[in-house]
Order: sequence, then structure tokens, then C-alpha cells
Amino acid sequence: MKLDKSQRKFCESDARYLRLLAPAGCGKTNALLYRCLHLHKPKRRERFLLVTFTKTAEFEALSRLGDDRDFAPIRDFVTVSTLNAYGYRRLRNQVQHPNLLSSRDKHHFAMRNQLQPVWQNDDRLSSAVAGKGNHGRRLMLVIDALKALGFDHTADTTFEKFSDKLDTLCEQGLRRQMDAQIGTLCNCRIFDEELDLEEQRGRRKFYRGFFKFWRKAVARLHEESTFTFEDQKYWCWLDLRSPGPDGRKKAPVTGAARFAHVMVDEFQDINPLDLALVKTIAHRHRASISIVGDDDQAIFEWRGATPEYILNPDRHLGFDFQTVTLETNYRSAANIVDHSQHLIRRNKRRVAKQVKAAPQAGDAEIRVVSMGPIGERLRFVSEIARDIPAAGKVAVIGRTRSQLIPYEVYYATDGGPVKTATDLDVFASGAFDHLIKLLEIWELRQTRQRPARALDDAIEVLNRAKKFPFSRKDGRNVRKYLQAVQARTTRETVEAMMSYSGERLSGKTHEQLADKAGRFVGADNVAAAIRAIGEHFDGLRFDFEKSEDDIWFTDPPLIQLADMAETEGMSAGDLIDRLEAAKSRLSHYQFGDESDESDGESPLHLVTATRAKGKEFDTVIILDINPGVWPHKRAESVSEKEAERRLFYVAFTRAQKRVILLSTEHAKLSPFVSELNLPASDE
Repeated sequence: MKLDKSQRKFCESDARYLRLLAPAGCGKTNALLYRCLHLHKPKRRERFLLVTFTKTAEFEALSRLGDDRDFAPIRDFVTVSTLNAYGYRRLRNQVQHPNLLSSRDKHHFAMRNQLQPVWQNDDRLSSAVAGKGNHGRRLMLVIDALKALGFDHTADTTFEKFSDKLDTLCEQGLRRQMDAQIGTLCNCRIFDEELDLEEQRGRRKFYRGFFKFWRKAVARLHEESTFTFEDQKYWCWLDLRSPGPDGRKKAPVTGAARFAHVMVDEFQDINPLDLALVKTIAHRHRASISIVGDDDQAIFEWRGATPEYILNPDRHLGFDFQTVTLETNYRSAANIVDHSQHLIRRNKRRVAKQVKAAPQAGDAEIRVVSMGPIGERLRFVSEIARDIPAAGKVAVIGRTRSQLIPYEVYYATDGGPVKTATDLDVFASGAFDHLIKLLEIWELRQTRQRPARALDDAIEVLNRAKKFPFSRKDGRNVRKYLQAVQARTTRETVEAMMSYSGERLSGKTHEQLADKAGRFVGADNVAAAIRAIGEHFDGLRFDFEKSEDDIWFTDPPLIQLADMAETEGMSAGDLIDRLEAAKSRLSHYQFGDESDESDGESPLHLVTATRAKGKEFDTVIILDINPGVWPHKRAESVSEKEAERRLFYVAFTRAQKRVILLSTEHAKLSPFVSELNLPASDE
């Protein structure tokens, strides 16, 4: 077996309940499979369930099982699966034609039609679903979030039981996740104010205003054989622990269907529903449990995960776990390992570990680089990415998606291949097309043209200045008025809106719209025009309600594009050409597909820190190492700052040979830089 001392200790342990703490780069996938090999007894023909967190991890485990001859004896006895896939297989055995809600449109249809009998007599819910807000999709997401947090519509049937469950979630550090759902419901106008779940009044309001509806909605969708992705796990959990047809407790699983051993990878990333399902599977199969993960890489709290489960598995799984810690990082250079340990030890809520680099590991290049305008930073990153022999596989890692946009535009249009995840690709957004249209209009805003063209362009600008475009009635009235003006330029047509004398408009007044639109058409340069869009155009700014349907609205990259246009001295035409070229080029590269890295041309990988987890690169460039970004400006509590430190730790430990921490010139450095304890020459 190709194992080091700590890996062997895990693989050969006789403990029935075992926790493996596996820091970054320590070879946990191999260790998991070798543990299966050690536990395998050919005469017993015992089966293993290896639970992975993602399809990518599932594919990696299956590939190693199939390709490595060491694992030939266990190939027929190991089932590798995500919890969703495990649950869906069971669901298919119970429901002949399950309707899986696999798209936004299906979510909307289910809420609007299948759940109509549940919400139609509630004024607030009716208004949210069928009114102007059209919030059906968001309410479906809250329904799923409550399942992920472990609520049970068959058991949490009274206010007292609901309140007890809330207490449990708060004890597990999941209060923020509940507050996030309240924020969504406030945006959907279900509640008029933020509710304090520490107070009985707030709890009762949530229970009466939404939770009772939630219980009925969950039951109704099941009656309709309609299921969300979260339902794949939720209904599997309920079914496994439900009584048999005779009302008696179901007998344990036996024979060929039984899993004697359950292994769970990335245990730090599971949520309460995942925990409940794993616990129930192990109980029904009377299986041993091995959990594998790293509390220092718990970065998915936004989806209901919590490091609490891997920190205290005895408390949450109900068994006495022995612990083994992998001690050698085989991915990174010695100084990357050393400095990352200095950083993460600042967290108090963790298990202490002694991690070292592999004996043959040398030191990596680690630099803090402060640079001026974004144009300098773009050229700097481009030069590194093009030096393939020295840089190898390069990743640019941002704290947020919008930080990556200028690099997508610059590098893709400069001829180099770029990879980014599909759902990080802002160029696929409808709002991006609106931005291109606005830039085209701005470029010709003072050019004399046919009155009809000037009118159409002015209406487009006014529509984007509003959160939602004109209603049919308002649009007709505005068009009629401006048509009579007969202005020959877009700017003149927009300015004429200040004297609008038609019927009163809904929402913004005509003076407000004229002022917002006027700041855009009156901008002296393209950078100022983009900043005017970011500051004044409600239709293209951050918008919670629109963000579920269009990624643009989660974090519009307007500031970054304005800075890029300014420092590069671009005209509107230059920027449009670059944006269109980047959109076309990015469509040829799909993140995760390595097939196009042949012939010496390695793409530049643009990822957020959460997307970088589980990946490794020769060179890592971490963007904007400044306070407010690392840690995020909204991280105020101790637990929130520790979560940010874990995220930075994950980004830093993706590197094998080189790390460049890129900062804005004259700005303060992130406190995380000093916590790395770098030599003075590197800082």
C-alpha cells in the first residue's frame, strides 16, 4: 500500500466509528479507498457506501477504483454516490413517474399552480406568488432551505416543536442561515420587518406567517409526485426512518442490500439534512461510519453547512469516534504549508493539527505585489499566465465573482484561453446584453439621427434607469409625449423627459427618471457613463429579487469595468469590441474540462475561492488582498471572521509552486497577510 504513517493508521484502524481529519493536499481520497480495501473480507462479501459531496469527487473516486489495480478486489463491493443520487434511486423505486423540478420555470409553475390550493386564501402569500413581485421561485427556495436545515413537516407539527428545532439550530451555529430565510421572506413581502428569532414574538410570527404554509406545501408537492433536488434527500430520510406497513419499526437492512460500512467524504460541508440522512442510513444498515474532512476548509456555511458536525461528531451522530489526523501535505511547497498553518491557527473554533510538507518539497515563491491602476494588474497577470514553462497551470482567485470580470475581458480578448465556471459567466446574462446596448447608445448619444431611432434609444435608457421597464400604459404615454418633441439626438430626447406633461407615471417620477438618465447620456467619457449606470440605474444594480434569475444582479461588475475602461484609455467602441470578443471566446472553454490544455497552451483559470476548493494549480494569484475584501466588509462577528479566514486558507493552499498576493497600491493590506507570518522580504 502506498501510504504514509498517518494514512496507514487510518486505513488499518479497527475503530467502528472513525473521524479522519484531512488537511489540504494530504491524499484523503486514496486513504478512503485503502480503508475500504483493509476492511474488505472476501468471505463476508460486505458492501461499502462511499458518500461524496459532489459529482466531481464521485467521478474521481470511481476513476481510481477502476484504474488502480490495487483496488481490483473491492470494485464490485464499493458503491460511490452523492446523497442526492442515493436518495433519487430510492425515490424512483417508490414513485413511478416523479416530476423533478430541474429548472427555474418548473419551480415557478409548481408554486403558481400545484401549490395554489395552499396559498390562495392567504393574502400575503397570494400577493407574493401571483402579484407584481412574482416571487414564486424564491418561496420555493425557502421551502427547500428549511428542509436542508433539518425541519420535518411530519414531526415539527406544533409551535413548541418548531421552537425546539430553532434552539438546536442556534446551538449548532446556524442562526445566520435562518436569518437569511427571513431576509428573503421580507423581500417577498411575507413579513413587514426582520424577525428576531430569539424572541417568542418573532418565532410565533414566523411559525404562523410561513412555517404552517411550509408544512402544507411540502405535503402537497409529495401528493403531486413533484420533487425538488433537496427532496431527493428529504423524502429518502423520511422513508428510511418511517414505520413499516404494519405500523411497526422497520427491520434493519440485511443480505446483499446491506452496507456494512458507510464512508462520508467532505464531512465538513454537510448540512443538517445530510447529517440526518447519513445517520439514518448507518442506523438502518447497522454500519460502521468513517467520516473524512477538514474543519479548516468548512466554507459552505451559506448552504446550511456548519463545522460543528465534524468538530463534535460524537454529539451529533451519537457514537464515540476515534480520530486520526493526516500529517503530510503532498501538494504544496514547504513554506506554503508552514505559512498557511500560521494563518489558520488564529481560528479558535477548530481542531489543532501538526501538518508538514512532504520531505522532498522545496520552497515556493510567495510574493505580495502592490500595483496601481487596474490596467497594470491586468497586464501583470497576463504576462504571468503566458509564461507557461515557469507558471504552469495558473488560477486567478477572487473573493467575489465581479473581481474576475476585467481579467475575463482582458485576457480572453488578448488572445489567451480562459476558463471559468458556467454559472460564473456574466456574459451569458441578459443584463450584460442591456449594458452593451447602453454603451452603443451612449457612443451615439449626440449624433443626429432619425427621430424614431433617437426615441427608441431614449426609451431604452429610461427603461434601464427603472427597476423594471415601463408598464404598457406608461410606455405608451411616454412614447407619445417624446414622439411629439421630435428631437434628433438621444441626449435631447432624454432631456425632454424633464418637461413630461402626460399622465402620472407609476414608481419614479418623470423628473427622477430624467435626472438618472441624464447623468448617463451627459457623461464625458465611457468610464463615467458606466459609473453613472452603477450609481443611478436601478435596472442594472444589485437586486436580490432578480439575482435568482440572472447572475449579473448578484454582484454587477460595473465598478471594475469602469476602472478598466479608464486606465486602458478605452472608447465605448473599444470596450464593446472587447466585451463581445470575451463573450465569444469564453463560450469555447468550459471550466473543469482539461482537454484543451494540450499543445503547451494552458488556460488561465478564473475562479472564486469557493470554486477553487478541491482543485490545485502550479501558480495561484489571489486578487485584492485588502480589508473589506479579505475579510469581507460584512464579516463582523468572531465566527464570521473565522469563516473568512478559512476561505482565504483554502485559496492560499491551492498552490503548488507559487503564490502571488495582489494588492491595490497605497491601500492597507488584509490582516490575513500578517497572519501568514511571511518573511519581511516577501511582504
